[in-house]
Amino acid sequence: MWFLNKYIKAKLITSSILGLSLLITPAALADYKPPAEQKSPSDYTRQGGSRDGCAGEGMPLTALVPLTHVGQTISTRPTFAWIVPDSTTKQMKLSLYEYDSEGIPQQMGDPIVMDLNSSGIMTFTLQENRPELKVGNVYLWQVAIICDPYNPSSDLIVSADILVVEKPLDWENMLLDRSTASDASDFYADKGLWYDALSQALKLAEESKLGEVGSSLLEDLAELEAAKLTDEDRKNESVKDFRRIADSLR
Repeated sequence: MWFLNKYIKAKLITSSILGLSLLITPAALADYKPPAEQKSPSDYTRQGGSRDGCAGEGMPLTALVPLTHVGQTISTRPTFAWIVPDSTTKQMKLSLYEYDSEGIPQQMGDPIVMDLNSSGIMTFTLQENRPELKVGNVYLWQVAIICDPYNPSSDLIVSADILVVEKPLDWENMLLDRSTASDASDFYADKGLWYDALSQALKLAEESKLGEVGSSLLEDLAELEAAKLTDEDRKNESVKDFRRIADSLR
């Protein structure tokens, strides 16, 4: 009888665990697919702040964006993301530019100045007190670590383009069905909307981290860039940086 009771209890525990395992499903890992119509980045984009500069050792200042095509968004107040090197004593400024009719970037308002208080992932969402971006336009955003306030040429700088595209009307119901950030990130990634996919992924991550979904996105991007970049030095350095970031800030 004692053996039978032990057997029944064990079966009940096993059944309970199996039942819970069926209810708990892992977060979907986004699979980034570049947009069908891709625009090449402008000559004003710049990636990879120097490792030998004022930011110290470790990974360089890096914008988390595609390198071979302009990242897209459907948000007129998008979220920008970049990695902050190991430095806590400097200030950082983010500037936004609009291209004029001749393709020259013109600054939109004053830069946003931020104090660096930790390394890792840093984000900024365009605030309500600033003009929203316009659908169909390409903008340039730039992050700079201020190494010496009296010598702007010493700043560590990264910059990237962003294209605002129109959101199809039939997406409203589709997005309502994707109530979790992981589902929304996966949806945007599948539609080629890099900025929106990463923004949703970062909602699932700890502060200054990428999280599982964000790391998956960056790993996808690293593979895509490795296949497209023709400059071997740039390919090796940029792809290596993306993979290191994905691994260390998961």
